[in-house]
Amino acid sequence: MRLSTTTHIFGVIPEGGYIPYKESVQRCFDAGYRVLDIHFCQALGGRTDLAKDNWQELIEGVREQAEKLGVEFTQSHPVFIGTKDSELKPEMQDNYREMMRRSIIASSILGVKWAVLHPIEEKEATLFDVEANLKANHEMHDWVVELAIKHNVGIAFENMIEGPRTKRRFSAHAGELVALIDDYQDSKVGACWDFGHGNFLYKDQTVALRTLGKRLKATHVNDNDGSDDYHMYPFHGTVDWHKVLPVLAEIGYEGDFTYEAHKEFTFLPDQLRDTVAKTGVEIGNYCLSIVRGEHAKGTL
Repeated sequence: MRLSTTTHIFGVIPEGGYIPYKESVQRCFDAGYRVLDIHFCQALGGRTDLAKDNWQELIEGVREQAEKLGVEFTQSHPVFIGTKDSELKPEMQDNYREMMRRSIIASSILGVKWAVLHPIEEKEATLFDVEANLKANHEMHDWVVELAIKHNVGIAFENMIEGPRTKRRFSAHAGELVALIDDYQDSKVGACWDFGHGNFLYKDQTVALRTLGKRLKATHVNDNDGSDDYHMYPFHGTVDWHKVLPVLAEIGYEGDFTYEAHKEFTFLPDQLRDTVAKTGVEIGNYCLSIVRGEHAKGTL
């Protein structure tokens, strides 16, 4: 298991606009990261290199840069929406599908192993119907899964937030994520566990990780206090990292320890971001030492 981070820590600037992927990759490298998760989500709003007409040329340039630096991309975060694409206006649906297509192909160009998708929820079914949710997710995502497998990219479905504002939400529970993954019956479909999302629902996330077991293929490592999706570094919230991290080794997790802690950087002046990114490396290396059993809670 290696420390990784989303490129989104250098994705946007407070004054507006976005930073090209090449600059983000270089700054992540300079901070000490050698494994990355490339963030495509903002392409829906016409931002990031992925939204440009020459997107494929730009992504190929990022791959060449990564090869020279010795950087590896193992995860990606394609675009997402919070509803069925069939409920969008035609022009918005076309944009979503095109940016999703680009997300998958760009992931393949960069050698990404697992692209993370957000499951959706069937809101029209009576009460909470797991079968209706499985059907809705197949209708929404089957073409993406087929495209990804064709391009040798795995799909990892992410746990969503179930909290005071979101109420009951499909896939927040690890068992529901298992049901969705197993319904595909394909080794190229697995899970991404977001520890920040899990902190809304689970007082003890070891239960969720053991439920997922070998299905766990990717991680979104971040922290919060259980009240908002703050996306902070570990130990900046209430997740019990000393308790939960050893379970990654116990279940034989083979992926990377991938930060999705970009909100640590949202309001930072740009000249402070590189320093905070380096601090993240130190925190991440400490976390990995917990996975290896080298640190118990309250010890040095």
